[in-house]
Amino acid sequence: MTGFYWLASYPKSGNTWLRLALRSLRHGGSAVDFSNEDSWIPNGAAREPFDQTLDVESSDLTAVETEILRPRFYEFLAKTGDEPILRKIHDAYVPTAAGEPLFPPAVTSGVVYIVRDPRDVAVSFAHHRRSSIDNTIGVMQNPAAAMAYRAGDLAEQLRQRLLTWSGHVESWLDAPHLRRLVLRYEDMLASPFDSLARTASFLGWEADPAAVAGAVEATRFQRLKAEESRHGFRENPVGEGAFFRRGVANGWRDTLSCEQVRRIERDHGRVMRRLGYPLTSANECAAEALLAQPYEPIDARSS
Repeated sequence: MTGFYWLASYPKSGNTWLRLALRSLRHGGSAVDFSNEDSWIPNGAAREPFDQTLDVESSDLTAVETEILRPRFYEFLAKTGDEPILRKIHDAYVPTAAGEPLFPPAVTSGVVYIVRDPRDVAVSFAHHRRSSIDNTIGVMQNPAAAMAYRAGDLAEQLRQRLLTWSGHVESWLDAPHLRRLVLRYEDMLASPFDSLARTASFLGWEADPAAVAGAVEATRFQRLKAEESRHGFRENPVGEGAFFRRGVANGWRDTLSCEQVRRIERDHGRVMRRLGYPLTSANECAAEALLAQPYEPIDARSS
């Protein structure tokens, strides 16, 4: 019997980037090839393995019924596995309708929780959803928000309850009896070698520094963007636009309006402060809005 390491995050927080870096590291720091994507570190809510493992047709079940069965699915995989299992997940750490944790602590070896400034999440998630930023800010404050759940739509993934952005974060940070490593996206950008090395150590991997450095280079954002341009990326939801879009911190400053910033900080300010994300002041927002206005040179001859 073995256990799970969950790579958990709210959507568009850096989970895919970390997953690709770990895959590269596992192969000695090799390049990432999107033309030959394997299923290493798959999504823990994928429908097909759930159906095959439990010998059920999830299409015949409600979202609540499949969620009740998911702990049994993970317990079976842990029982039959012979090495730690890694899975990417976007679910909040929630109880099922049967009153037990969706991710059983007994078969959980640890969780790597990746978090990102919600102002940047709003921008990136809006592009990912092909929706407006205002609509996405509303989704991030909706306690009933979920992924892969629309009436009459049989998605490749089972329903994943997100809660609000704040609810998602605190569900994992405050989950009892879990060994966890918290990574901020911004710290991953600033210190990718240290972040990847810490993650490898947490997972119990013996990672050679040269391999860590190779994995960091292999997953530089511009390299991933170029690889997607050549071969596409299967996790791009509709194949339009780019999955790897900007990959920066504080990109929200040249995108969000003052009102949008205020909405996000009003909704999530307490948790943002808990994670060390400074809130903006009214004067700061107004100054940035002024600087973002297009510059129109004055013709001295007409003055």
